[in-house]
Amino acid sequence: MNEQLVLGLSLKEALEKEDFFISSSNLDAVTLLDNTDRWASGVLLLVGPKGSGKTHLSTVWSKENKAKHVKLEAVLREMENGLDHEFVCVEDIDLIEKAERQKKLKIEEGIFHLINSVGSRGGNLLISSRIMPNALSIGIKDLESRLQSFSNTTIKEPDDTLVMALLLKYFNDRQIFVKHSNLDYIAARINRTYGSIYEFVNYLDHKSLVLNRKITRPFIDAALRQMEKKY
Repeated sequence: MNEQLVLGLSLKEALEKEDFFISSSNLDAVTLLDNTDRWASGVLLLVGPKGSGKTHLSTVWSKENKAKHVKLEAVLREMENGLDHEFVCVEDIDLIEKAERQKKLKIEEGIFHLINSVGSRGGNLLISSRIMPNALSIGIKDLESRLQSFSNTTIKEPDDTLVMALLLKYFNDRQIFVKHSNLDYIAARINRTYGSIYEFVNYLDHKSLVLNRKITRPFIDAALRQMEKKY
């Protein structure tokens, strides 16, 4: 079958508070994010697998608190430039595992100073991660112990209700209409992790554009079989 060239179009992902679907999988995280007085030493580690909504929740929290959003690799530079915000958000601290030695050391130093700085002002620091702090390989021992002492909350893999909500959100983000009966069909058969749900919708969207095909039940079955090979 002939395939047509598909240009890379930007995906407009909905990241407002009302776009986040709350279920038993993420209720504890949402509740704790709304109660900063329960954060030990003013710091919270938001832990969850890829695609679980950490960025969505971090974005909402940052907007509501007018927080400074700092990229992990830029923390030390921001501190040296006099970062003095009361509310700060740093995402994906687990990426420190992939950094080369010197860069990793600078990131650790920056995070350590940031924790002390925010704490001295009685502010709040939100840090997201794919893994728990005790699983991170941290060279600065004081930082390692501090991270493990802070409050943390974990987003669990999606329950039945959230699987349906995620499918609907991802299709809506791509402006794709899928019959409710087909959403039920997919939800009953798909690998039930955040990553696999996202990749399935992405794959289905891409293949339908490349092949210029409507998303029918046979087309869905073919996509499910392809995903099964991967997972």
